[in-house]
Amino acid sequence: MDTQNNINILVAEKSLELLRRTLENTRFEGVWKKKESIQTTESMKSDLMAIKFSYAEKENIGEIVVPVKEKITKLQSLLGEGWSSNFLSNARKENKISTKMGVSRIIFSMNTLYFLDRRIKQNNQYGVDTLIGKILSVSKASESLLICNVDIKRAITVLTNDMSIKEGDVVPVSILPPKEFHGYVSEGMFCGIDGILRLKGEIGSIAEIPTEGYKETMNMIQDFLKH
Repeated sequence: MDTQNNINILVAEKSLELLRRTLENTRFEGVWKKKESIQTTESMKSDLMAIKFSYAEKENIGEIVVPVKEKITKLQSLLGEGWSSNFLSNARKENKISTKMGVSRIIFSMNTLYFLDRRIKQNNQYGVDTLIGKILSVSKASESLLICNVDIKRAITVLTNDMSIKEGDVVPVSILPPKEFHGYVSEGMFCGIDGILRLKGEIGSIAEIPTEGYKETMNMIQDFLKH
């Protein structure tokens, strides 16, 4: 297998870079081991390089990814128990949005790295997971933008300009690098073909949709890899 050019490994490398920058530059209030967290993140570079140049077959990729999984688990302990809730609750008013963005970037990066082997084994062509999500609530961010709380077996926030979305809809959600819109942090994007697709299936499981439904996901990932 050509691991050197595998989209999942390329996205994992970029996610590791995002993780390091976030830990270094975001002001998180509370008790956590910043220096050790950054050192642990830095040490994953060599692990990803070993994967990238292994040319391993996909059925053997699991054992090669073990060191990355172990370091993600270690990083979680260095951040502290309940770290995401603690960072958000301790954030000063003027830092609320930057803290939310930082927390979302850490979660995105750690999940992307931890489940790298799964995406490779599934022949994922987009570098990120697209999951079945259920809309828990919908409110307005602006006249043309909706804020959706979405259940993917964990709660995420997705902003969309598709005004047809409503509570209870079951839809495909690509988990993307977080972005800020109108003071809100969006953690993914709904997939569609001339409108958001509606699905059936287990919440949090991998969504199976036509290839054309991934067009915007691919555009977003290519943009992520370039910057």
